[in-house]
Amino acid sequence: MVSRTNSCRLIPLLAWLAAASAPAPAPLAAQTAAPATPLRLSFADAVRVASGEVPAVALATLRTNEADARVRQARAALLPSLSVSGAWLNRTFNSKSLGIEFPTIPGNPPFPELVGPFNNYDARFSATQTLFDWSSVRRVRAADAQADGSRAERGVTVEGSVLTAAIAYVRAVRAQAVVAARQADSGIAAELVGLAEAQRAAGVSPAIDVTRAQAQLATAQGLLLVAKNQLDRGRIDVTRALGLDPATPLAFADSLAPSLGAAAVPVQRDSAVSAALANRPELLAELARAAAARQTGSAIRAERLPRLQLGGDYGVNGKTVPDGIATRDVTL
Repeated sequence: MVSRTNSCRLIPLLAWLAAASAPAPAPLAAQTAAPATPLRLSFADAVRVASGEVPAVALATLRTNEADARVRQARAALLPSLSVSGAWLNRTFNSKSLGIEFPTIPGNPPFPELVGPFNNYDARFSATQTLFDWSSVRRVRAADAQADGSRAERGVTVEGSVLTAAIAYVRAVRAQAVVAARQADSGIAAELVGLAEAQRAAGVSPAIDVTRAQAQLATAQGLLLVAKNQLDRGRIDVTRALGLDPATPLAFADSLAPSLGAAAVPVQRDSAVSAALANRPELLAELARAAAARQTGSAIRAERLPRLQLGGDYGVNGKTVPDGIATRDVTL
């Protein structure tokens, strides 16, 4: 059995151990960290960001730039080609390999079979220009059609990104309105609880009315919690649609008004169909792909046609640099 004296000695020891094992208090700056300023976002801002700054649209833009570069690459076959070259050569060669029998002059030694070694210096400027190449022309047109298809596919990506962002924004704004309504319901339910308690205290209302009011308050608070969770999920969906950090706080500048997302579209059926046939990016992309396939097939068939090219060079050639003379040639 522990005596009272020993108990009195153990109490300070236990208090010291508890204080030593307790975590150190957080700094005052960490305890009072200011919340991040919410990003104010309107419906127009969400559409603008979704149409040009999200990763999917950025990748589609890069693919379009790549297709435009292929057009320039295909067009290079029709452009002039310029080159500058310089060479030094030290060589020997067999005179018999020329196929010419050099006569022997009486009284002189025969022409040697091995000629050299000797130096040869050559500096030359060359140029070529394609005059007619129907296959290359067709390939340029095919590359143009593929670039048009890439731009149409980018339009499909932009439309999908904008649609996702717009739907997410509208759902988040709707959740925000639901939260405001649930907060109002909770406030009214709390007032009804206070009124029921006052009436019971005055003896004009039974206790069951207080219980009923408290149940209604609990129901309203539960619905408010669900609405807040939906709002948080809506904010996360908006940030994902816009390529932002999901932890970014958002403040929606627009509300569920009839003018939200309004657009001037044709009302008549025939006008709407005509506008869709003329503007739908999916249809434009398919038409561009079909045109590119036709142009590519035509380019392959055109390879059987002759190709006309003009070339020439001009330079200096000689056994030594001071003794070099100008030479040229032109080919067709």
